[in-house]
Amino acid sequence: MGSGKSTVGSRLAKQLGWRFVDLDERIEEVAGIAIPEFFERHGEPAFRQLEADQLRLALGRAAERLEPTILALGGGTYAQPGAPEFLRNSGIPVIWLDTPIEVLLSRCMTMTGRPLFRDESSFRALHAQRLPSYELADFRVDSSGDPAAVVAEILRRGIAGDIDPLPNSHLAVENT
Repeated sequence: MGSGKSTVGSRLAKQLGWRFVDLDERIEEVAGIAIPEFFERHGEPAFRQLEADQLRLALGRAAERLEPTILALGGGTYAQPGAPEFLRNSGIPVIWLDTPIEVLLSRCMTMTGRPLFRDESSFRALHAQRLPSYELADFRVDSSGDPAAVVAEILRRGIAGDIDPLPNSHLAVENT
C-alpha cells in the first residue's frame, strides 16, 4: 500500500512500450464493485481467491496476446502462500518497490479505499507480516522518491533489460 506500484508500473510500461495491467483494477472490473466493498461483503479470503484467479488469468491473457506486460500486483498478492513460487516458476521477474514505512504511512493516511489500512499500529503489523515475502522479490528498488526517478532507476539498473524482450515477456511490480 502506497509504494507507487500503479504509477511506477504504468510509467515503466510506457517507457518500455509494453502493456500495463493493474491487478486491483482487473479485480474491481470482474467483481463489479470496489475492493473495499468486496472486502466488506465477502471478506478477505474470498478476495484473495479472486486475486489469485485474476493473477493467473492476467498472465495467461498476456501470454496469449504475445504482449510484453508490466503487471502491478496488489499489496498482499505477493505475500499470499504460493504466489512468489508461482511467479518464479512462470519465469516472471518481480520488482519490490521498497519504501520506508514512515513514507508509506504518510502516503496511506491521505488515501481512501484501502480496506486493510485502519490505523498506524495495524499498518505496521501488516507491513512486518508481509516483509519476508517482499524480500523474495528478484529486484528491490527504493520507491520513496518521485515516480519518474523510480522508473529511471529501474531503467538505469537495466532490470527490464534483463528480461527477454520477446512478446511473451512479463514483469510484476509489487508493493508494500
